[in-house]
Amino acid sequence: MPLQFDARSVTRRARPLAVEFGLVTTALVGLYLWQQFVAIVGSSPGGVLVGGLVSGGLLLMGVLLFAGAYAAVRDIDPGLAVPTRADRAAVAAAALTPLVLVALTKLVGVATGVPYNALTKTAVAADPSLLPVLLLAGLSLVVGVPSLVVICQVIVQGSVGRVVDGDAAIVLTTLVTGFVLVGSVGRLMTVPDRGKLAGSIAFVLLLGVALFANARVGRDWMRWLAAAPAVAFAALVVLSGVAGVDSVAGGLFAVTQFATLGVAAYAYDRTDSLLVPALAYASYLLTTRAVVVGFEAGMRSW
Repeated sequence: MPLQFDARSVTRRARPLAVEFGLVTTALVGLYLWQQFVAIVGSSPGGVLVGGLVSGGLLLMGVLLFAGAYAAVRDIDPGLAVPTRADRAAVAAAALTPLVLVALTKLVGVATGVPYNALTKTAVAADPSLLPVLLLAGLSLVVGVPSLVVICQVIVQGSVGRVVDGDAAIVLTTLVTGFVLVGSVGRLMTVPDRGKLAGSIAFVLLLGVALFANARVGRDWMRWLAAAPAVAFAALVVLSGVAGVDSVAGGLFAVTQFATLGVAAYAYDRTDSLLVPALAYASYLLTTRAVVVGFEAGMRSW
């Protein structure tokens, strides 16, 4: 039987996925609004550390409650299993992939004259006091790791996994989270910024236009034409991302972030445990911080 590959069949298969993208985007908008609320009410006159504890605690509490409600309403199993011996390969990949790629990026940066903190857009003072560094690193882990797990695995991967198989869900999760969480600040964001959300909303609307046209027009070429804006938008995002890479180290830095998101999605699919992707995010955040503090203290290279 010949393979059927017409616009109607393609859009018919894409319809449930477009619905999931719309729901995911709505959830991300909700998290963004909560982050903005926390920024307003969580400011503290007690200094950076106290203010970070207050706002970080409020943000994390809201994210966890929101994710729990989202998972319950959408009947998503959050994956609370504990990894077993059979999961050793996935656990090792989650722990080592970010570490190896961060180290490789640092080495390439040394060889090509690109400091690592120029990529992360973070810096520490020369001879920093150990206690504040440890406290800030701990705060970034306590807030950042659960937030990344909730957004990437519970909201995004849990949603797309309802309509596609595991391998497709891994790829789509990596692409979606790579778009919304790899930001201009030079590191993985715990909550998407306004620009990324605007792009997500625009893409969902373009998908809606394509699906609407598929149901209303009679000619196949017109259905493909209706899908062209969504395809062009995706291509523009990819091209702009590639154009923004201005060095080999910068390219490796972007690959590291996408690889961290990808190995986390892979590990979650294979283990059904949120602990393993959390290990990937913790490995990335800790290794990145260790490079900036241990090798580039006192440098501000951007």
